Amino acid sequence: MQSKVMGVIEEQIAVRFTGKVNILASFNRQFLGHILFKDGDVIQVTFNANKGLKAFYQLIIQEYSLNSFDYVVEPELVNEDQRQIHYPFLVIKNRMSDVLKLYRESLKLRPPENVKILIDAEFIEDTLPVTPEEFDVLKTLTEWNNPFEIYQHCELLDHEITMALVSLRKKGALKIIAPKMA
Repeated sequence: MQSKVMGVIEEQIAVRFTGKVNILASFNRQFLGHILFKDGDVIQVTFNANKGLKAFYQLIIQEYSLNSFDYVVEPELVNEDQRQIHYPFLVIKNRMSDVLKLYRESLKLRPPENVKILIDAEFIEDTLPVTPEEFDVLKTLTEWNNPFEIYQHCELLDHEITMALVSLRKKGALKIIAPKMA
């Protein structure tokens, strides 16, 4: 799958571009983020309040989900200290199909948006080990409890969050609170 953003990125890499590519919503031209380049290297991505690789993969997933974006190329001075992405673009691109596949597979396991997810207090005293991904989700759950906020604020990719939530649920670490019916 060749997305629009991949074509834009590959053009900038080919000409060893330094500057940024602004990401705008097609329907209202709202600024959603940017991709920063230094001498043709992707060094930073921000998108919908995410940064780094998560922002890049979220952008790809949004394009895959048929959301449309416009890209505006702006040359500007960029300092190396702005770098947040340290992988060569080829490595990031090669992982993209795996990320999309895992995202598609995890969609059916994603919790509904109308529930609250809380940490079960008894689990805190339990000795069951947690993975680093589960730990990141548990940290996020200390501040946010609805699925939209969890996916927005957790540093993990969407499919990693989903799989950690499923695993934590199986371990009895979570309480799911459904909305009250009228």
